[in-house]
Amino acid sequence: MKLLSKKLSKKLLVVAGMSVGVSAVLLGLTGKANAAEAPQTVNVGNSSKIITYGSGHAEHYGPHEVAVIKDTSGNYLFCIEWSKRAPSNEQIAKRYQASPSVQWLVNNFYSGHRYQSLGQGDEGDYWLYQAVIHWVADPNDHYDWGGTGAIQDVLGRLNPSVRAKVEALRNEALKHNDESSSEIVTNNHNLAFDPSSLEINKDNLQGNTYKKTFTLKSENMSHVKVWLKNAPSGVTLTGKDGAGVNFNDVWNNTNLQVNIPYRVNAEKDSYNFTVATKGNWEKTSKVAWIYSANDNSQKVAKQDVKAVSVPLDAETDMNVTVKPAKGSVQFTKKGSANNNSDVLANTQFKLTGGNFSQTKTTDKNGFIKFDNLPLGRDYTLDEVQQPNKHYRQMYHTTISNLNGDNPVQTYDLKNIVDINTHKDFWLNKQDVQGRPLKGAKFVIVKNNNPNPNISPEEAKKNALRQVGDELVEGHSEQTPYIATAGDDGVVHFNMVKIDPTKVNIYYAVEIQAPQNYTLSQTSVKLVGSSTSPISTGAELKDTTNPLPATGSEKLLIVAVGGIVLVALGGGALYFKQKVTK
Repeated sequence: MKLLSKKLSKKLLVVAGMSVGVSAVLLGLTGKANAAEAPQTVNVGNSSKIITYGSGHAEHYGPHEVAVIKDTSGNYLFCIEWSKRAPSNEQIAKRYQASPSVQWLVNNFYSGHRYQSLGQGDEGDYWLYQAVIHWVADPNDHYDWGGTGAIQDVLGRLNPSVRAKVEALRNEALKHNDESSSEIVTNNHNLAFDPSSLEINKDNLQGNTYKKTFTLKSENMSHVKVWLKNAPSGVTLTGKDGAGVNFNDVWNNTNLQVNIPYRVNAEKDSYNFTVATKGNWEKTSKVAWIYSANDNSQKVAKQDVKAVSVPLDAETDMNVTVKPAKGSVQFTKKGSANNNSDVLANTQFKLTGGNFSQTKTTDKNGFIKFDNLPLGRDYTLDEVQQPNKHYRQMYHTTISNLNGDNPVQTYDLKNIVDINTHKDFWLNKQDVQGRPLKGAKFVIVKNNNPNPNISPEEAKKNALRQVGDELVEGHSEQTPYIATAGDDGVVHFNMVKIDPTKVNIYYAVEIQAPQNYTLSQTSVKLVGSSTSPISTGAELKDTTNPLPATGSEKLLIVAVGGIVLVALGGGALYFKQKVTK
């Protein structure tokens, strides 16, 4: 017998003889094959050995004799045309990919887990798989080759056990009728982000932009694209630290960066968008390629590696959660009295910026904090309610520190000081034994003369008048404000309006003596400024005896000097000028 593979008919399998491009379409290939995937030619060794295992063991003659075809490296080759002679000692060229059933048989033979085996080593299984390949490649090829016969025509001559294995292997091969079920994939693909999700918050604010990096992880991928989905306007992707990246072809382990202008959605507590990616899987798999010397020569199947770039429809997404940084404004509210140490509790402020508004009140220590403020805008701070009536100047300012190219997240104004504009003066009228003298009447006069000599008539003329709830200069058309000593001997001049830009000097002048006493000849000096205590006063001890019960008009002088003044006021000592008419 000549070197015959005793093949099937001249009819090829479904795609035999077609062009490579057309066959690839019919086989459902979804990518572009790599030119380096498999050798373009194969050198066939000597194929003179003829075998059959139809009886269950090796014989040279018997049903369905085949030539043992190997390449020069010793790898088995499987012919697909029973009716043609086997190639031997020649070079054959790559033509097209085998049909799925033939491919599955070739791959299964080399898998190490053969679906069927004759138990006669590789050569016995080679005959088994070669016979079935003849059958599935073209079941209508009945070439006889001098009585050796096509496998489907000599089933009755086979050992029953061998026949059962042939039929079982054929039935299984016919189930594998597509690329995915007949190939052996040799690599996996992976496309992911590290981390798998991203949170951006106040800690990621650098200057006027939130910046956070992440890494693209890919395995056996090419032409990987990365893009933003549902991101607000202004959000961008760059490489780490602004490096340039081709986002249509991002490589494995590329460090990427999300950049968000801090004004984007600054008023929101949080928002989300997505970074997406997809690309091509550089897939490699074990397949069967058909080789032949020319279109008229025997065609054989050889296991080779196929590389193809498969576009993946599925995306990999990374959720990005943004929690915009919020600003805060804080300060302590104080008054200028007592050398700027007066605590102003319960003062109400309103902070506004755009459509944002917040109203808060200082605590018992005068402290206040506005928080959860959107960045990227100027704010107006207004004092809207001051319960301390001695402060009438309402604070106002504009805050720009949470805006601009480098916004701060916490702005501390430290101490905000209101200027004290009104004072409470008092005078404690006592006799020489220190007992209170009630009923004395006084007016208060503003006079910067260091040694004034103010008569009761002049005092009443120039005395402060009450307008509303305050004592002020001028308003001569009104009667002077007169304060009377109570049972405790204390005279009060409350809410005296001062000039906060300078030291203000006042004199309390007695215009009517207590019952049974003569009129005091001394004016009491009272001093107030914006930084002095709100309440300032003095003691006035009258050393003049009361009038005798008999009604004598003479005064009994019991001590030189007449009157002793002790100036007291909020812990501060103020000198009182004694004036004697």
